[in-house]
Amino acid sequence: MTLFPSSLRPPANQNRVTPPVAELIAKGWRVADLHVHTFCSYDVVKAPWLHPEALYQKARSLQMSYITFTDHDTMDAYDLIGWEREGLVPGVEIKIHDRRRVGHTIHVNVFSLNKRQFLELKTIAHRDANLELFLEYLGGHNLPCVYNHPFWFEPHENPNYQVVPDLIRLFPVIEYNMHRVRRKNSLTVTLAEKLEKGIVATTDTHTGDLGRACTLAPGDTFQQFYESIRRRESCLVAQDLTLQVLSDEMLRWMQLIFEPDFSKPHTRIKTGIKKLDQGLEAVMKGALKDRPLLKLVCERFGYLVSWSRLPAWWYLQTQNSKAHQISRLLRAEGRV
Repeated sequence: MTLFPSSLRPPANQNRVTPPVAELIAKGWRVADLHVHTFCSYDVVKAPWLHPEALYQKARSLQMSYITFTDHDTMDAYDLIGWEREGLVPGVEIKIHDRRRVGHTIHVNVFSLNKRQFLELKTIAHRDANLELFLEYLGGHNLPCVYNHPFWFEPHENPNYQVVPDLIRLFPVIEYNMHRVRRKNSLTVTLAEKLEKGIVATTDTHTGDLGRACTLAPGDTFQQFYESIRRRESCLVAQDLTLQVLSDEMLRWMQLIFEPDFSKPHTRIKTGIKKLDQGLEAVMKGALKDRPLLKLVCERFGYLVSWSRLPAWWYLQTQNSKAHQISRLLRAEGRV
């Protein structure tokens, strides 16, 4: 498995590739982003460019060989655009909160499954909350899977950091996530390499930001592509969460929150700051609809704060500090 350095990554959102990537594609290697959210996810605004069809067409224009939509605990995207399209791989991101075996919520992407299998997995994950049964089901049905962002945790959870290396041991492929800071991604890579696990680079985009990260591997079918990744015969076009990436994301969210033409009554935001989340969700549900002046003030203030980059800078500082704390803890216990 090769991880391309930052200087070799293709420009964001452009249909161009750098020479190392082009050479691999010329050899027949395939390209995919295996973590993409459409507006079928509860935390994605129903903007037209986040419709599954629009994202499918964008992925094809970026010459991605395989396209998958991994919405949170739903596969509605495939009911909208069909389950059988060229290069389309049915997928889903499932949350599991196994209190006894793990202690905190983990997210797993599952691919090449049908609706019946999804409903059965969802029952195991939500009703039974049993990771052991969940993994047995995946293995019994030969379903490809990825352990997502191992060092990201649900807001207000008390995570069990020590169990993460044990969880990585259970999964064949681990995720290098564009929305995690470099220290967290580096720790994930260190553990994955130590345990000889495959790694994928993904965007985990909630705003249609395809093109910043992807995974390359040989494989004329998705199953072959995934097996190449599992064998660590792959290359990553990786991106970490930087000040620029996070600032761009915040500005997109401001547009989505205050744009009046987008449907967003059920969209939930999770910044980790409870009062801020409640305020933003209230605005998205139309709390300021009859108060245009106050809405304008809030909108201007929101854009001003986003342009200042101060919240983005603060978030990155806290995430890097947390990553350092986790790394120090795991190293002290000899886990990395």
